[in-house]
Amino acid sequence: MMDENQFVQGRPDAAILQLVSFKFADEEYALDIAHIQEVIHVQKITYVPQMPDFSLGVINIRGNIVPVFDLRRKFGLREKAFDEKSKMIVAGVDAAQICFVVDEMLDHIKIDLASLAPAPAVKMKIKRECIAGIGRLEERMIIILDLAKIHGSILEDIQGLNSSMTDGAP
Repeated sequence: MMDENQFVQGRPDAAILQLVSFKFADEEYALDIAHIQEVIHVQKITYVPQMPDFSLGVINIRGNIVPVFDLRRKFGLREKAFDEKSKMIVAGVDAAQICFVVDEMLDHIKIDLASLAPAPAVKMKIKRECIAGIGRLEERMIIILDLAKIHGSILEDIQGLNSSMTDGAP
């Protein structure tokens, strides 16, 4: 377990980035903890019609309706059924709440910003533009996701679907 001084304030000017790491599609990923609102067990998802195939629907969290997205479908990865280790990450980005399911929550970690490397030019499971960087922690390689870019990509897909539906309207 990590000790207390391994956690940071999450300020942009800090030399250390505080992250929450998780397993997804057999890789270790992380998000800036500043975006994470909560991690919950997988809940019943209500289907919403006329949404992209990677939209699982919505959940109700204390009266807030939060969209749930399947990043495996979004990025064209092999689907996996939810199990007892699966968790939902509820995150805030661009004044909106979004939720997605991960295979397993791992740890709270810190990574020195100076040690971050850009996403390599090789083919990766997640689109390069959605990766903020690659961090190393001891022997672990951790892919740090850019939640704002993932959210932007989701919005583009939804807008594209909406415009294609209205293009065929009488």
